[in-house]
Amino acid sequence: MRIGFDVRPFLRQETGVGVYFKNLLFELAALDRDNEYCLFSASYKDRFPPAKIPPFEKLTFVDKRWPVRAVNAAWDMFGRPRLDRIFGGRLDITHSPTPLRLPASGKAIVTVCDLFFLEEPEKADREARTRFLRKTGRSLRSADGVITISEYSARAIRERFGLDEEKIMVTPLGLNRFFEDPAAPEETAAVRRRFDLPGEFLLFVGALEPRKNVPALIEALALVHERHGRIPLVLAGRSGGDGENVDRAIERRGLGAWVRRTGYLPDVDLRALYRTAAALVFPSSAEGFGLPLLEAMACGLPAAASGVSALPEIGGDAALYFNPEDPEEIARTVIRLLADSPARESLKIRGLRRAELFPWRRTAEATLGFYRRTAGKT
Repeated sequence: MRIGFDVRPFLRQETGVGVYFKNLLFELAALDRDNEYCLFSASYKDRFPPAKIPPFEKLTFVDKRWPVRAVNAAWDMFGRPRLDRIFGGRLDITHSPTPLRLPASGKAIVTVCDLFFLEEPEKADREARTRFLRKTGRSLRSADGVITISEYSARAIRERFGLDEEKIMVTPLGLNRFFEDPAAPEETAAVRRRFDLPGEFLLFVGALEPRKNVPALIEALALVHERHGRIPLVLAGRSGGDGENVDRAIERRGLGAWVRRTGYLPDVDLRALYRTAAALVFPSSAEGFGLPLLEAMACGLPAAASGVSALPEIGGDAALYFNPEDPEEIARTVIRLLADSPARESLKIRGLRRAELFPWRRTAEATLGFYRRTAGKT
């Protein structure tokens, strides 16, 4: 088979779909020696770093000096230039990193990690959001296959767009094995100094977006301070659309001295935080997967998480769960985690075991099987 990809998402992104496709493609390169992989990238300013090109046995790589917006507009309005022409021949399969199919012959597979993109603030304009929703629906219904990352997301896609169950393939995200290795003492010492961290602190990992529900976590932290004792909270992640609400919640509760906002952190710093925190608290109201929960389990960090969306599916019996809309319940769960040493140790052991169930190799094997099935090669 000739399999085509648009690899622009991981030219710059080190989160979200960029991480997903980078890990998938490198695992496919190690797994599949038979099929030809055709990778397309385009940027007016940036060249695709050679180190990011997966070492496929059979590889065609095209990196065009084209403006990204111009490519997107041409594909959106005219379906041109077709990938067949770019790669000099017909493709058996194309795998889009987004819900929008790529312009090419052969079978089309699209990726939908979750449906939260339909609710983002920049799509709040009703007319624009309606157009985008229709375009997404047409793409999903006309695609030959849809890949998503959790059973929760698969159900949401089926219900929203009326797709057949057989058309959707669930391939969970994998664990970056980097997080299984212990952090070096100098790494943990460095993050403690930089963020002025005492021996015990709580950790949240993720962008400050509305669905991450961080203001409720701030309310819960105030209750933890009243009923258990004072403990810092580290918010590790970039500032998203909810940063101002988070700041207001911190100010309202007088917790400015107890909340550390780190901004975006590289994996080496995240691992050091996972390895030294007392617990991960993950209060999201909606998650298509919940990668920080998996990373925390791999690092032996006990976790308390929302009992909604995909999080119980990922955490299984290796986390404590709460109602994300109830700060009182969040606080009670956190206090239990801090006060109950046997429960913490049990969660640590179960988390380490559960993290082993999410290797990227399994994701790649399932994806390759879906390519073959969709192309009629099985």
